[in-house]
Amino acid sequence: MSKLFAVVVATIPEYYDYKIAHPEHDPNQLAWFRQQQEKGILLCCGPLFPHDGTGLWVIQAESMEEAQKIVSSSPRALDGMLAESTRVVEWQVHIGCERFRDSK
Repeated sequence: MSKLFAVVVATIPEYYDYKIAHPEHDPNQLAWFRQQQEKGILLCCGPLFPHDGTGLWVIQAESMEEAQKIVSSSPRALDGMLAESTRVVEWQVHIGCERFRDSK
């Protein structure tokens, strides 16, 4: 059975300069998000406010190792834009779990 994982995303300080120099980065990341959503892996995601390169992704995976592989496959990770402070943690939903497929 799939587990839920919260990915607390942090980017490196050079992230915004990188996006300017590499305009393909955002469309590639967005395409990756859509692909993961279509597979049923990505349940939701979005930036934290104020926009400072941090965000939250909620994903489904069978294990922590699989969740980390999923995160590592994102363009943000492949382009070296994730900070070391990015965290992948298993998330146990107590209220509202019926909203998520396979995550009871």
